[in-house]
Amino acid sequence: MLAELKRILVTVKTYPNPSAKYDETVCTAGIDLATGRLIRLYPVRFRDLPFIDQFKKWDVIEIEVKHKGSDPRGDTWTPVGDSYTVVDHVGTGCGKPPDWKERKDLTLPLVTTIEELRPKAEAHECSLGVVRVHGPAILKAVPDPGEWDEGQRQVVERQQLFGRSKRPLERVPWRFMYTFRCSDGCGGHTYQLFDWEAYALYRGQLAKKGDPDAAAADVENQYNVRLGTPSHDVCLFVGTHYLRHAQFSAIGVFYPPRM
Repeated sequence: MLAELKRILVTVKTYPNPSAKYDETVCTAGIDLATGRLIRLYPVRFRDLPFIDQFKKWDVIEIEVKHKGSDPRGDTWTPVGDSYTVVDHVGTGCGKPPDWKERKDLTLPLVTTIEELRPKAEAHECSLGVVRVHGPAILKAVPDPGEWDEGQRQVVERQQLFGRSKRPLERVPWRFMYTFRCSDGCGGHTYQLFDWEAYALYRGQLAKKGDPDAAAADVENQYNVRLGTPSHDVCLFVGTHYLRHAQFSAIGVFYPPRM
C-alpha cells in the first residue's frame, strides 16, 4: 500500500504505554484536515523523538502514513518512520489565550453521542468520536496500586538495561474515571481517561507535594472545578481498543470556556 502525505491537527495524546511489539507507544489522534474526519496514528513512539521534535496538542503536522490494514478500525493509520513536520498551531500562543473559536470550528461539527457511535463501531465504520458532556460530570481518581503486567515489566526493564536516553516510564497508581452523560436522554457513562495531560498533572503535583492523595485530589479539582461543566463546554474525544472494537474510553478532553 502506497504512503499518503496527510495534514493532521493533533487533538489527542494518551499517556505512554509499554508495548512488547513497539517498545512504547502513545495513542495519537486528531482531525484529518483534508476530510474533516477523525484519524488515529498508531504506533507513535513519541518519547523516542528528540525533545525539540515532540509535537504538541493543537499542532498541525504533515506526516506520511499508510492505512493499517491489519487493524479492523478503519480510521487507524501507521506513520511511515518517525518523520513529520509541524506546519501550524491552532491557537495564538505567545502568552495569549488560545484561539477557542478556531478550535471549536474544527472540533464541534464532529460532536455526536455514544449511542450513535456504538453501532458504527460494531460495524467497523468508526472507532473515534467527539461527545459533548451534558449536565453535571465528575472525574474521580480511583486507586490502582497494581504493577505492570509481565510483558510491560519486561519492556520497561529492557529500556533501563540498554540505557535509553529517556526517563524510565512511570506507572501512575491511579485510574482517572470520568462519569458523564452525552445527551439529555443518556443514562450515563463511566470511562477511564487516558489523556496525557491528566497524568502529567498528577506527576507534577506529586513532585511538588510528595503526597499521592493530594496530587490525585488536584487532578480531580482541575477537571471538576477549574475545567468543570459550569464554566466550560466540555467535550471528550473517545476511542475504542484494538481488541474491543465497541468499548470506548476517554482519550482526550476539549474544554472551551462557556461564552
